Amino acid sequence: MMHMEKTLSLLALALGMTLASCSPSAYVLDLESRKPSESGLDLSGKSLSVIYLESPDGRDSLFNNRVADALAYGLEADYFDGAEAVKVYNLVKDESGDYSSRDTVSDYVMLLDSDVVMILDTPEVAENPGGRPYTAASRLYVYDSMAGENDGITTLQSTAAITGLEDASRAMNVGTALLKPLRSQWKHESYTVLYFDGMGRKWIDAVLKADDMKWDEAISLWMDLAKHKNPTASSCARYNIALGCYMLGQYDLAMEWLDSSDSVLPLSLNRGLRKRILEKQGAISSD
Repeated sequence: MMHMEKTLSLLALALGMTLASCSPSAYVLDLESRKPSESGLDLSGKSLSVIYLESPDGRDSLFNNRVADALAYGLEADYFDGAEAVKVYNLVKDESGDYSSRDTVSDYVMLLDSDVVMILDTPEVAENPGGRPYTAASRLYVYDSMAGENDGITTLQSTAAITGLEDASRAMNVGTALLKPLRSQWKHESYTVLYFDGMGRKWIDAVLKADDMKWDEAISLWMDLAKHKNPTASSCARYNIALGCYMLGQYDLAMEWLDSSDSVLPLSLNRGLRKRILEKQGAISSD
């Protein structure tokens, strides 16, 4: 499902159509749509788990625990509105194991029942000439089981100067650095909702529902309006339904409603929404 966040209030605009008593008007919704992260991973709407490895003697357990916690907190803030949703586990490292292997990480997807599993390797600590500070290199292996053909391992790395493995504040900084390429990216987009003045309260109520991102409720109102005897009104309601389905990630259904709108009365807005749907379906590349 496509997650969107509204940034501006409704702006009422007149469409570039010949004005008549039954001509539609438009509300333009200015939204921020979530795009895949800088790493290329799209973590929106997926369950996430973090496993931090620790050496058998436990010397790096506290350090990696702090890195994993910082990473989990950041992911929760970005993708779950701060709710506690990212599970963190610890695992004693098998020195003969390959935790950057797709086969290894995918096993934990099944074990933890998680869409995305991230494995934080033990830090590689190098002592600088003359003693402290040390240099700690941390690697994070990320596997998205929902990525389809692109479900390989994404490896992220962060290096930090530390006073020792008990350096909790630097460990938190490492977690924040590993989080950065996983954060959402946002793109400003505008969408048009059609309505009619003087043709019943439902048109206005549906626009207000759309403005509140209550698309299911808006669609319910537009379903009744799609039965209107006026072809223009009926087609506009069907376009609105298609837009609502698009916002809910129901792209096939959105396309069906666009086809239905065109069958009643083709609208100039249909072409633009159809292109957006095809982009989401991967049929054509986005601009």
